[in-house]
Amino acid sequence: MFRPRPDSVRRLLIVSDHLAASDALAAHLGRHGFVVVGEVRSARSAALAARTCEPDLVLVDGALHDGWRAVAEALDGVVPRSRIVVLEAYLGADEARRARDAGIGATILKHVEGDTLASRLRAIGGPA
Repeated sequence: MFRPRPDSVRRLLIVSDHLAASDALAAHLGRHGFVVVGEVRSARSAALAARTCEPDLVLVDGALHDGWRAVAEALDGVVPRSRIVVLEAYLGADEARRARDAGIGATILKHVEGDTLASRLRAIGGPA
Protein backbone atom coordinates (compact mmCIF):
# COMPACT_ATOMS: atom_id res chain seq x y z
CA MET A 1 0.00 0.00 0.00
CA PHE A 2 1.17 3.53 -0.74
CA ARG A 3 2.97 5.31 2.11
CA PRO A 4 4.38 8.79 1.48
CA ARG A 5 7.87 9.32 2.84
CA PRO A 6 8.78 12.28 5.02
CA ASP A 7 12.34 12.50 3.71
CA SER A 8 13.55 14.36 0.63
CA VAL A 9 14.26 11.33 -1.57
CA ARG A 10 11.76 10.54 -4.27
CA ARG A 11 11.59 6.86 -5.18
CA LEU A 12 10.62 6.30 -8.81
CA LEU A 13 9.25 3.37 -10.75
CA ILE A 14 9.70 3.75 -14.52
CA VAL A 15 7.27 1.97 -16.85
CA SER A 16 8.55 1.92 -20.42
CA ASP A 17 9.07 -0.70 -23.09
CA HIS A 18 12.03 1.27 -24.49
CA LEU A 19 15.00 0.01 -22.50
CA ALA A 20 17.56 2.59 -23.67
CA ALA A 21 15.20 5.49 -23.01
CA SER A 22 14.26 4.30 -19.52
CA ASP A 23 17.91 3.66 -18.64
CA ALA A 24 18.84 7.18 -19.78
CA LEU A 25 15.93 8.65 -17.82
CA ALA A 26 16.94 6.70 -14.72
CA ALA A 27 20.56 7.89 -14.97
CA HIS A 28 19.51 11.48 -15.52
CA LEU A 29 17.06 11.57 -12.62
CA GLY A 30 19.62 9.84 -10.39
CA ARG A 31 21.89 12.84 -10.94
CA HIS A 32 19.04 15.02 -9.67
CA GLY A 33 18.64 13.13 -6.39
CA PHE A 34 15.93 10.65 -7.34
CA VAL A 35 16.24 6.93 -6.67
CA VAL A 36 14.90 4.60 -9.34
CA VAL A 37 13.59 1.58 -7.45
CA GLY A 38 12.39 -0.27 -10.52
CA GLU A 39 12.14 -0.28 -14.30
CA VAL A 40 9.43 -2.43 -15.86
CA ARG A 41 8.02 -2.93 -19.35
CA SER A 42 4.26 -3.46 -18.87
CA ALA A 43 1.19 -2.54 -16.82
CA ARG A 44 1.12 -5.96 -15.16
CA SER A 45 4.79 -5.69 -14.19
CA ALA A 46 4.17 -2.18 -12.87
CA ALA A 47 1.56 -3.45 -10.41
CA LEU A 48 3.85 -6.20 -9.15
CA ALA A 49 6.85 -3.88 -8.86
CA ALA A 50 4.87 -1.14 -7.11
CA ARG A 51 3.82 -3.58 -4.39
CA THR A 52 7.42 -4.52 -3.63
CA CYS A 53 9.34 -1.30 -4.45
CA GLU A 54 6.88 1.16 -2.88
CA PRO A 55 7.63 4.08 -5.25
CA ASP A 56 6.68 7.66 -4.45
CA LEU A 57 6.01 8.33 -8.15
CA VAL A 58 5.42 6.13 -11.18
CA LEU A 59 6.69 7.50 -14.50
CA VAL A 60 4.86 6.01 -17.48
CA ASP A 61 6.03 6.32 -21.07
CA GLY A 62 3.04 7.63 -23.00
CA ALA A 63 4.11 5.45 -25.95
CA LEU A 64 3.99 2.27 -23.85
CA HIS A 65 2.37 -0.57 -25.80
CA ASP A 66 -0.08 -1.22 -22.91
CA GLY A 67 -0.87 2.50 -22.66
CA TRP A 68 -0.91 4.72 -19.60
CA ARG A 69 -4.57 3.90 -18.91
CA ALA A 70 -3.72 0.21 -18.46
CA VAL A 71 -0.94 1.15 -16.05
CA ALA A 72 -3.26 3.43 -14.06
CA GLU A 73 -5.87 0.66 -13.83
CA ALA A 74 -3.26 -1.92 -12.80
CA LEU A 75 -2.01 0.41 -10.06
CA ASP A 76 -5.46 1.16 -8.62
CA GLY A 77 -5.34 0.39 -4.90
CA VAL A 78 -1.52 0.28 -4.96
CA VAL A 79 -0.41 3.79 -5.95
CA PRO A 80 -2.71 6.82 -6.02
CA ARG A 81 -3.31 8.06 -9.56
CA SER A 82 -2.13 11.49 -8.39
CA ARG A 83 1.34 9.90 -8.08
CA ILE A 84 1.40 8.69 -11.70
CA VAL A 85 3.20 10.84 -14.25
CA VAL A 86 2.78 10.30 -17.99
CA LEU A 87 5.72 11.30 -20.20
CA GLU A 88 4.55 12.14 -23.72
CA ALA A 89 6.43 12.96 -26.94
CA TYR A 90 3.46 15.06 -28.02
CA LEU A 91 0.70 16.25 -25.74
CA GLY A 92 -2.47 17.47 -27.31
CA ALA A 93 -5.17 19.22 -25.32
CA ASP A 94 -7.52 16.21 -25.55
CA GLU A 95 -4.96 13.76 -24.21
CA ALA A 96 -3.97 16.12 -21.39
CA ARG A 97 -7.64 16.48 -20.44
CA ARG A 98 -8.18 12.71 -20.48
CA ALA A 99 -5.21 12.19 -18.18
CA ARG A 100 -6.34 14.98 -15.85
CA ASP A 101 -9.90 13.59 -15.81
CA ALA A 102 -8.48 10.16 -14.92
CA GLY A 103 -6.72 11.67 -11.90
CA ILE A 104 -3.20 11.40 -13.29
CA GLY A 105 -0.76 13.55 -11.31
CA ALA A 106 0.88 15.15 -14.33
CA THR A 107 1.55 14.84 -18.01
CA ILE A 108 4.98 16.09 -19.04
CA LEU A 109 6.58 16.35 -22.45
CA LYS A 110 9.54 14.01 -22.89
CA HIS A 111 11.73 16.68 -24.42
CA VAL A 112 11.51 19.03 -21.42
CA GLU A 113 14.92 20.04 -20.05
CA GLY A 114 16.31 17.85 -17.28
CA ASP A 115 16.25 20.45 -14.52
CA THR A 116 12.66 21.30 -15.41
CA LEU A 117 11.65 17.64 -15.34
CA ALA A 118 13.25 17.15 -11.93
CA SER A 119 11.52 20.27 -10.58
CA ARG A 120 8.14 19.17 -11.93
CA LEU A 121 8.53 15.72 -10.38
CA ARG A 122 9.51 17.19 -7.00
CA ALA A 123 6.40 19.40 -7.06
CA ILE A 124 4.00 16.49 -7.45
CA GLY A 125 2.39 15.75 -4.14
CA GLY A 126 3.92 18.70 -2.32
CA PRO A 127 7.37 19.32 -0.88
CA ALA A 128 9.82 16.49 -0.68
